[in-house]
Parts: sequence; structure tokens; C-alpha cells
Amino acid sequence: MTQPRETQVLVIGGSLIGLTSSLLLSSLGIEHVLVDRRPHTSDHPRARLYDRRTMELLRRFGVHREVEATGIGDLWTRQNRWIHSLTGPQIAKVPTESFQMASVDYSPSMPVMGAQDLIEETLWKAARVQPTADVRFHTIAEDLEQDADGCSANLRDRDTDQVEQIRARYVVAADGVNSATRELIGCPLDGPTFDVYMQDILFQADLSRWVGNRVGGLLFMLTRYGMGVYQPMDGALRWRVQLPNWDPERGDLPVETARDYIVEAVGVDASELDLEIQSIRPWRFIAGLSKHFSNGRIFLAGDAAHAFIPTGGMGSNTGFSGAHNLIWKLAYTLQGHAPATLLDTYEQEHRPVAEHRVALSIENGQLAANIVRTYMSGGDMAEAERNCHQYGSYEGMIMAYEYESPLCQAETEPPPAVENEHRDFVPVVRGGRRAPHAWLDPHRTVSTLDWFGADYVVMLCPGDQAVQADWRSAVDARRARGFPIRVEPMRHAANTPYADSQAVVVRPDGVVAAHTAADDPRSPTEVLDRYLTTSSAS
Repeated sequence: MTQPRETQVLVIGGSLIGLTSSLLLSSLGIEHVLVDRRPHTSDHPRARLYDRRTMELLRRFGVHREVEATGIGDLWTRQNRWIHSLTGPQIAKVPTESFQMASVDYSPSMPVMGAQDLIEETLWKAARVQPTADVRFHTIAEDLEQDADGCSANLRDRDTDQVEQIRARYVVAADGVNSATRELIGCPLDGPTFDVYMQDILFQADLSRWVGNRVGGLLFMLTRYGMGVYQPMDGALRWRVQLPNWDPERGDLPVETARDYIVEAVGVDASELDLEIQSIRPWRFIAGLSKHFSNGRIFLAGDAAHAFIPTGGMGSNTGFSGAHNLIWKLAYTLQGHAPATLLDTYEQEHRPVAEHRVALSIENGQLAANIVRTYMSGGDMAEAERNCHQYGSYEGMIMAYEYESPLCQAETEPPPAVENEHRDFVPVVRGGRRAPHAWLDPHRTVSTLDWFGADYVVMLCPGDQAVQADWRSAVDARRARGFPIRVEPMRHAANTPYADSQAVVVRPDGVVAAHTAADDPRSPTEVLDRYLTTSSAS
């Protein structure tokens, strides 16, 4: 009997989150196989926004510049607009600071509003050349089972129909909102049901003379078909529009109906518009979280774990942050740096973040619709616009979430006061939060965030030399036992959020595990024993 191929991790699904999981596994030296049932990466883009935290992660793989090049640019991403048609009156305009492709002082990265198909291809090209990765498209994982020691599956090549048995220590299922793996492991999606059906239309047209200076990341159109959403895919000729209120019992949306809708939304005679419809895809609003994010050795990631109303780009970005949380823990478990109980903290830390964002995605959809309702009823438009500000302005949400688990120091003091916790962000050193960015060179090319990825890092700030020596000694002791941890001197701490710190212990995912100040009574050994993964203190 042929022995099954053995690997450390099987990744099911090769879209944004599956490919990112592959890149993370490769960066940590973990051998894995990724399979995707499709013949190639996405040809009909859905996800469009890659927020600042996601772009910080993609910076780690060296693909951030290529991803930035797919973006529609600064001018398009400053606001969302509500209009009758491209030639008709404007109803409302709402600023979108978190969409804007612009630099800020608290991050080395900027958000990108670009097309999923281009970005997926970039990730695929990077993932498939990694020496520890075997990336296979047009391949199905069948008969998935698990036992106490690992997982088994049959990989069927859809081109040749050949089957290969595989044995993996763990499985990461990033197989989308209709995840077969989620159902297989008994973790159904739990959340509200929405009888809202959309037709997603990708088309090519030069709309520049009608758009004029009324550019926007999202252009909500009020037509007889309902409130549709125009989305510039390249800031030039490529567009996507979502047609609402299409009864699925009517079958597929005819191309001519799609064309009529676009013509009406532009507000011109059909003879004036040179239009090519490239693809039409139906979908339905789904929101909610899987009952659990794992069962045994099988873990759910991305839309398989949590589904979103597509408002504000929260779905894919929450998937990126979840993979960032999960993959280093899998690697540390596989490499013997931590017990398997470390993996319990994936759901413990990530679920509250996902739950909060799922609720916000639903709320954002209601706020966007409320602008039209307010307009139609003659209500207070200024108030409706203010209430919808959170749709595209949420730096606090994406940058200041705080994990709570045994891996992170619990804070006794409240975080810095801000006017709006959802919108506003103040970088600070706190257990469970992203370690703040600071530039390490005068040319602003190297960030503190570039230190994080594979090891725990102890950032030593200027201070007592004897204390620093104690920290180095404690770190060296763990390195001698094979634990991946190192010291990085924080020489430019004076004008950064690290100014009051003595030492900051940062996890591989860039999250603060612990921090000390000059009057901290804990020794370095005590801090490391408490907040490193369990087996490191043995």
C-alpha cells in the first residue's frame, strides 16, 4: 500500500487568506501544502480594501509595493458619495480617512483600495516559489478526517483525476463563506439571515467625463433598481457595480438588464456609452461567526470562520488579522516551542475582534441605507452624514484592538482617552495591542515593525545598564534552550510611544506580550516566565 505524503500543515483554500497563511507558514519554516479547487486565482474581484494593519503584514513578505501599485490612488479614496446618477445631483458625501492612500506618522504603511484579482495573483506568485510550500490549484481535498496525531485527506487533481493521499499535523481551512470544512467539523455559521440578493457586475467603460471631480471609493446610486454601489477598480476604465434587489428565482441576471442598469446609473443615453460587461456574479448578504473557530487539529480562517456584510472592507481584513494570529502559534507548536494548548488562544483572542467587526459591518450597511431614507423623507442630512462617518473612518478599530489572553499582560490603567474610540487612534505600549511603529533610520525605510515575524523580540529602551544586562542574560538563557527570542536595542525611544518603557516584549505577530517601566518590581526572568509560551519557561 502506498504511504501517504506527510506534511506539517494542509491549507484548504487559495484565496487571499489561504495564500497569506501559506506565506506566513513559509516565513516560519513550516512545510505545507495548499490546495484550491479553482483553476486559477480570482478573475472577478470582490474584496477591494486592504487596511493599514493588513498592509503592515504584507510589508513583511516584501509584496507591499506591488500591492500599492494596484491602488486607485489618493483622490479616489477620500470620500464616499451618494448621488442620483453620475450626471445627476449629489445627495451626500462622507469622508473616509481609513480608505485614503496617504501616509500617517503611526504606521509605515498606507491602506490600498485595489482589485482582489490583482492582489491574489501577487500573493500567489510569492507563495508558490517558497521552498517549504507546495501550492496546487485545481485540486480538491476530499475525505478529510482527523485523529489524535494528525489529519488525513485525499487530494484530487481536477485536471488528471489522480488522487494523492496526504497526512498533515494540522489543517487550516480558508475555503470561504460556504466552507465545506466548517460543516464537516460541526461548526456551523451562526448569525442573522438577510434576504438581500445582489448581482455583482464587472465592466469596462470610460466614465471620466461624467464622474468629473465627484470621485469616491464608493459611489452609491439611487435608481429605480434601488441603491446600487459603483466601485472604481483601477481609477480609470475598470468598474464594479452591485445591483440590489434581484430576486434569485428569476435566474441569472441578463446582460442586457445589467447594461440598462449601468446606463441609467450613468444618466445618459445608451448610444453615448461604450460599455463592455466582463462578468456577472450573484451573491447574498451573509453575516455571522462559526460556532467555533476550530475542532481538534482543524482550524477555520477568513470567511470560513466569520462572514461579513461588505461594508467598509472589514471581512478580508479581519481574515488577514486572524491568519496573523493563528499561524505563528501553529509554527511554535510544531517546532516544539509551545504546547498544543497555545492554539486555544487563537479563538480566545481573535473571536472578540471578529464579533465586534461583524456587528459593525451590519451597522454600517444600515447607516449607508439611512442616508437614502433620510433624503427621501426630507430628514436631517447633516446628521445622517455624521452618523455614517464610521463607515470609512475607523483607525481606532483596526489599530487599537486589545487581545486578552494568558499570552498578554493585563493592563490596570485605561487606554488613552480619545473623542471617538472607533475612529481615533493614539499609539501606546499596552499588553495585547500592536507594538507601535517608530522609524529606526533617518531615511524612514526601516520600522520597528520590521523586527517582528519569527521570534519574540525584547525591545530594550535606554536606561539602567545593569537592568539591561539582566534582560540580555534572561533572553540568552532562553535562546540557549532553543527558544526563538532576541534583543533589539530601541535607541530612538525618546520621541516615540516607547519613551516611558524599560523593556517591551513583543510576540511574533507584533503584539505586545508585556512591558516594564523603570520602577517595575518584576525581574526579567519573572516577566519572561509569565508571558512567553509555556514550554519556554520549563
